[in-house]
Amino acid sequence: MNNAIFLDIDGTLLPFGTSDVPESALSAIRLARKKGNLVFINTGRCRLEVVDSLVEIGFDGIICSNAMYIEQDGKVLKEESLEPYLVKRIGEFLEERDTGYFFEGHRYVCASPKFFPQLERIAGVESARIMKKEFPSVIESTLQFDEIGKINFFQKGSIVKDARALFGDSLQINEWSLIGDAANMGEMTKPDANKANGVDFMLKRHGIDVSHSFAFGDTLGDLGMLKACGVGVAMGNASEALKKESDYVCESVCENGIFNAFKKFDLI
Repeated sequence: MNNAIFLDIDGTLLPFGTSDVPESALSAIRLARKKGNLVFINTGRCRLEVVDSLVEIGFDGIICSNAMYIEQDGKVLKEESLEPYLVKRIGEFLEERDTGYFFEGHRYVCASPKFFPQLERIAGVESARIMKKEFPSVIESTLQFDEIGKINFFQKGSIVKDARALFGDSLQINEWSLIGDAANMGEMTKPDANKANGVDFMLKRHGIDVSHSFAFGDTLGDLGMLKACGVGVAMGNASEALKKESDYVCESVCENGIFNAFKKFDLI
């Protein structure tokens, strides 16, 4: 039986702060597919942020927005969004707390006027410059409320606690790190948005047993994906918490980690 391989993007396939996939990882993907294995992107990024240079590497499917959007062979297989009235309410909630945020749609991203000034204060001017370069889709623009899959916002005071009290019955509210280890960001999305659902979807679609599946990730946001596969691999630069929960730890992608792990598990 052929295998299914699921790859996170940031910190897994792409080193942070760059847009170039190392040659060893490119080679591993091509050799794995040539051998008959299926290779999928499985990312929290929206579809717009999976740029052409990534797509052109050649994948058997693209899973975005924590499995709220799934595409294969250029055809959309799944697309879910938050209710527009709820997105509008959340925007009002964040505005009341003077917090920068951006709405992440599948085909567009719109940031509030406060987002980039707060980004520079929190992360520094250079980090803000890098983010603008690596995520050019995140731009200040007129807010739209339809086709939104996720809302990202800066942590400030009790904002996550307040958000959970107000929206916790209908939304999944998580904390994550934009820069460094501190959880300086929050996100709101559907309760069932999870990379593990993308794994399950593709395994069933292609009739592949879970024992023949492999996932690669670097943050706790990838944990569900790693646990949903037969083998969960944490990158060398992964959080210690994820490494403890993984089946195997490889080197970082810059240190040929993906290539070496593919070779170890006879995927190439």
